[in-house]
Amino acid sequence: MSSDRSRFHLPTFGAVHVPMRAPTVDEARASLGGRASTSSEAGALVQVIEASSRVAGVIVFASADERDVWIGEGRLRRVAAASCVHAEGPIDPALAPVAVDAARFAALSEGTRVRYRDRIGVAHEGTLVEKCRYGALVESSAGRVLAVSFRRIERA
Repeated sequence: MSSDRSRFHLPTFGAVHVPMRAPTVDEARASLGGRASTSSEAGALVQVIEASSRVAGVIVFASADERDVWIGEGRLRRVAAASCVHAEGPIDPALAPVAVDAARFAALSEGTRVRYRDRIGVAHEGTLVEKCRYGALVESSAGRVLAVSFRRIERA
């Protein structure tokens, strides 16, 4: 993607099309932003510099050239790396748990045993098979591969 900023949303359960069949691994991977490994900048509180304002957020994914920044309520903004500066002053307290989750996820490696929460909050254990921009493909103890958000996964 170019350095032009783009806005996109993580799926919200009230507005998601629910297919009649389980998604394929490729569809699950795509729903999590594609296979990728982030830098240690994930979890940093930043301000995204826009034309005449700054928007506070959390770096969820960082590559050499771009950042995907959580700006609230599951909304992400992809921006050029140069558009992010470390946050100064008071930041929305709702961003703090997102920062913790993003940093914790960035520290995980493929092959690690993890604990993840399903959609209703029940904890399960599995193996992190593949890291993506916004979560991971996790193999459950039953052998199923699941797409899990970075907000719902931690080291077992």
